[in-house]
Amino acid sequence: MGRGKPLGNGLMSEASLNRRRNPSWSRTLLRVVLICGGCVALLLPAWLPNRPSVPIERGTVELLQALLLAASATMMLGAAPHAGAYRPVCRVLAMGLIAAFVGEIEDFVSGILGWKFPEAWLVGGILLIILVSSLRHRRVMVHFLASLGNHAGSGFIAAALLIIYVFNRVVGSAKFWEASLGPAFSPMIPRICKSYLELLACYLIFIGALGLSITMARRKEPS
Repeated sequence: MGRGKPLGNGLMSEASLNRRRNPSWSRTLLRVVLICGGCVALLLPAWLPNRPSVPIERGTVELLQALLLAASATMMLGAAPHAGAYRPVCRVLAMGLIAAFVGEIEDFVSGILGWKFPEAWLVGGILLIILVSSLRHRRVMVHFLASLGNHAGSGFIAAALLIIYVFNRVVGSAKFWEASLGPAFSPMIPRICKSYLELLACYLIFIGALGLSITMARRKEPS
């Protein structure tokens, strides 16, 4: 009788785990629709006709980029207390997102508000903290990086990095649009395209950070 109770609990836990693992096409479809809808909503202002005051890099779009990065960092910091052994990973990811946030608001603070903003010093200090923390917790960091490809959130973040550092280098280039449009070329076109592509990348980072922060505490402890 004394052994029957743990067995029953084990069966209940296994059944509960199997129920959670059963795929749901409706939930998957809903997630896909919401993510695609968010991408379209972010880029919609660029498609509206007769809009001469389309927000560009040093305006609304840049603030939206900073807001998405700040929200991503906040989610990671919020997930840290519940991440167990992966708490240092959450903190490192959050610090990386904060560094990206600092880089996004620099132009707004310096160019629009006219305040001196020590972007290089702040970003350098944050990167130093990231390096020290990664070395202190290198076992957990290596285990996390080794299993990073198992989560869909890492795919969104990888896609965002490809947009920023590969695709945006071409589409955001003035030479690309000069060759494509010829006499109809305007210097504003590459700036607008680059700004909205960066905004899309920030949105994908937000989605990826959301997925990672939710599942971080559910990962198996590194052995």
